[in-house]
Amino acid sequence: MSNNKKSATLYFDESGFTGNDLLSPNQTVFSYASVESSQEESENFVKYLLNKYHVQNGEIKSSKLLRGAKGKKLVDEVLEHYEGRFKVMVCHKKFALSAKFFEYIFEPALSQSNSLFYGVNFHMFISNMLYLELFLKHQNAEDIFSDFAQLMREGEFEKLKVLFKGSSEDEPIFLKQITEFAILNKEAVISELSSLEGTMTGKWILDLTNTSLFSLLGEWGEEYEELVAYCDKSKPLDDDQDIFNAMVGRKDKVYMNYEDFKAPVTFNLKEPLNLVDSKDFYGIQIADAIAGAFAYAFDENKEEDKYKLKWQKMGETHLSKTNLFPNISYLDMASPEVQLNTMILRELLDRSKRGMSLIEGMGLFIHFIKSKLEESPMKII
Repeated sequence: MSNNKKSATLYFDESGFTGNDLLSPNQTVFSYASVESSQEESENFVKYLLNKYHVQNGEIKSSKLLRGAKGKKLVDEVLEHYEGRFKVMVCHKKFALSAKFFEYIFEPALSQSNSLFYGVNFHMFISNMLYLELFLKHQNAEDIFSDFAQLMREGEFEKLKVLFKGSSEDEPIFLKQITEFAILNKEAVISELSSLEGTMTGKWILDLTNTSLFSLLGEWGEEYEELVAYCDKSKPLDDDQDIFNAMVGRKDKVYMNYEDFKAPVTFNLKEPLNLVDSKDFYGIQIADAIAGAFAYAFDENKEEDKYKLKWQKMGETHLSKTNLFPNISYLDMASPEVQLNTMILRELLDRSKRGMSLIEGMGLFIHFIKSKLEESPMKII
């Protein structure tokens, strides 16, 4: 018998939305927040805040409130009031693009057994490697990301000119290997991208709204048997709700296994998503304040103050496990896991060159390399 609580009414809103443009210099962080509350509670609390802080426009909007000390104090009161009842997904946009790069360049060739690679954090190894090159402003890496972003936004495959032209002599070894893998598996990449042409998924392929909402609902589904979701109206959600409609009445539990945790990929919606106006649904205004607070807290362009530090600390217990932030530990060559992923990339590239299956026997290969690394780390690299 389930130990979960019966039902939850949840409200969702975002901060830092730039659609498919993940290289926007003005909005480096995307935050998507969820809060458990009743309509009555949220209405009473919002009206109390509007009166206490003399908010003129009659609505909580974090984009305006976070510009001044009084507004930050209001937002902080929201976080304190709902502490323990909200969850937030925060995405560093350039790193999110790195993760999208893995999803659409590597996954098509590995799709028959992608859980095998996720299970050893190969996706994090590749994504962090790509982000590191972008962060260090290696010119070819910038070109690769810009061309990839433009391809994904516009669906013009010729925009992959830099990515598929081959690697230069001064290119870092891992970036060379990633680029060469993409070239050798170009047909799988193009096939995957072509299947998205003209679809709503393809239209918003780089947007983070649907991904964030799905992850948060999965985590709430671990606590509640049934969920009712109210989301602020957004173009990505307006255009594509198929994956959420498939969760209406879904009571089975399915997980994606990672090295250190299991991410739920199913949850039970009582009804389809409710796309509503924040003026009429006060819980959306609460979610807006929370999303704005965490976008502010994790934006490296914002100056440090007491609220930024406090909200970052709150993130330890309220942030999603699937946040998209760079983590250099996935590139630490002293780590057996990183050594393993180095060997996996090398093996995948070698198989691609020889026209061999990328999947067949890969489980045995990973098991063998892991056992050898346990015996003698670094010596086989």
